[in-house]
Amino acid sequence: MKQLRKTEWQKGFPIKKNLALCAWGLMALAGFLGILSHPKNIPSLIACVLALAIAVLSLPHLFRYYRTTYQSMPALNRLLTKKEQEELIEHENFETITEFTTGSMRWTDFAESMHWLRINGRYIPKELVIL
Repeated sequence: MKQLRKTEWQKGFPIKKNLALCAWGLMALAGFLGILSHPKNIPSLIACVLALAIAVLSLPHLFRYYRTTYQSMPALNRLLTKKEQEELIEHENFETITEFTTGSMRWTDFAESMHWLRINGRYIPKELVIL
């Protein structure tokens, strides 16, 4: 449980979720208020309508992104609940793989446990990885 939350905060996923929600809200508000203010300038009216249309069309994607429990487990978010995801990682001990610390992959975080791989903060089950 702690490992997943720690990784989520290290990658800034909770902050990114809230920033995306705020940006969407500002875009929707700007479009809505721009249309209600009856602008006499046609290009600004078109911009307001376009902003509102983009906000409406992006709403389902925003909801799906915002409701995702853990961004660091992309393969299992739709299949398992938050508690089940936490239980899968709870007793895993990750050890950093030092073989990849040279060359172009030295900035990439690789860690391995008994059943999981962690690559740049994403947890991937070993059963899904083709080696």
